[in-house]
Amino acid sequence: MAEDPISHSELDALTRRVEAVEDRVESLQVQAGGNFAAVIEGQAALRREVRDGFTKLNARFDTLEAKMDNNQAQIVELLTALVGKNPNED
Repeated sequence: MAEDPISHSELDALTRRVEAVEDRVESLQVQAGGNFAAVIEGQAALRREVRDGFTKLNARFDTLEAKMDNNQAQIVELLTALVGKNPNED
């Protein structure tokens, strides 16, 4: 049985089209992979920035809390010194 020349040429054309599509898919995967990696890195950088911001904010709160504790201690000390004193006396 002889090969059909039209079918063979159509098969060659389809093979070329499939190869072209595969090349394009591979190209898109590479492009998407690069962009995806950039997005992931961007998100990681944002998480680091937020984490660093929280660390700095916590440090400021710790400093503020220490100042408040010191001020409260001074107030208690002053009030303790005033207890039992006549406010009209000097």
